[in-house]
Amino acid sequence: MVKESYEEKGILQPKNDVVFQALFGRGKENITKAMLEDILKIKIHKLDLDKGKDLLNDNKNDKNGRVDLRAIINDNIECDIEIQLSTHEKMVERFLYYWAKMYTANLQIGNQYNKLRKTISIIIVDNEIKQFKGIRKAYTKWQLREEEYKNVILTSFCEIGIIELPKAIKEYQENKQNEMLQWMMFLDNPENKEVAEIMKENEDIKEAKEELDKISRDDLLRRMALKADLAQRDYEQCMYEAERDGRELGIKEGREEGLRQGRQEGIQQGIEEGIEQGIQQGIEQGIEQGIEQGIEQGIQQGEKKAKMETAKKMLEKGIEIDTIIEITGLNKEEIMKLN
Repeated sequence: MVKESYEEKGILQPKNDVVFQALFGRGKENITKAMLEDILKIKIHKLDLDKGKDLLNDNKNDKNGRVDLRAIINDNIECDIEIQLSTHEKMVERFLYYWAKMYTANLQIGNQYNKLRKTISIIIVDNEIKQFKGIRKAYTKWQLREEEYKNVILTSFCEIGIIELPKAIKEYQENKQNEMLQWMMFLDNPENKEVAEIMKENEDIKEAKEELDKISRDDLLRRMALKADLAQRDYEQCMYEAERDGRELGIKEGREEGLRQGRQEGIQQGIEEGIEQGIQQGIEQGIEQGIEQGIEQGIQQGEKKAKMETAKKMLEKGIEIDTIIEITGLNKEEIMKLN
């Protein structure tokens, strides 16, 4: 974000893509060469900054995603460097896509593969990247490596360097002599007191600050920078509103779906519990009734056995059958079987 109003004629911020291009673009080879050498840790003998920055910008409405600076290093390395002020979930995929387009840009139909050359993308991100949460260092360099043999690189032609500014600022406090981190301090806020201290030792950053002071007095550039800044603010506002509206809609739909599922699950659970309780009650009632019936049947059988014994004794004493029937309640057939 811009540290102060453009109308106040303050110094322009190098993180603004218009300012970044003006500061490190054509005619600024010494400054750009020094920064690239400190980032890549290589000696640059020749730097060609005449490559068009819009080569990879298919989407003309992509205010936040174009290549800010593209160059050829030592006649055999393609390099682009850009600043990303906003992040999103597909940032890493976008980095790889832009690298791939730049890698193949020099290969025309009919050309042989020897036209391809090492391609380096350097992306400076104003925020931390979620996928790198477990990585403490600010500058990560990504290449194609074998899964098991980590030290075996498939090709040196593929390289993507990502610098997270928030991590770089923290890391600088532990390693103030690191030139790459010094450049990141300058890009983040050229008027920081630490940057003033850095310029006492680092002549390249001092030259960059003097050039920044110079271009900050250019009214046309200031208007362009303001326009770019407003476009960035509009983009961030749209992203915020889209995220907010999506979150609110998601909460509403989630609540409705939760209620619907809750009702269905409640009904199902009620049915299941009802069946379970019914079965349990049925078992208990069945046992209770069975006991009662068993007792009752036992009593009845015992009573009948006693009646039979009585009838048998009465027969032995010669008592009339009609009298036995009347006393015991047995029928004639049951009494006759006792003879």
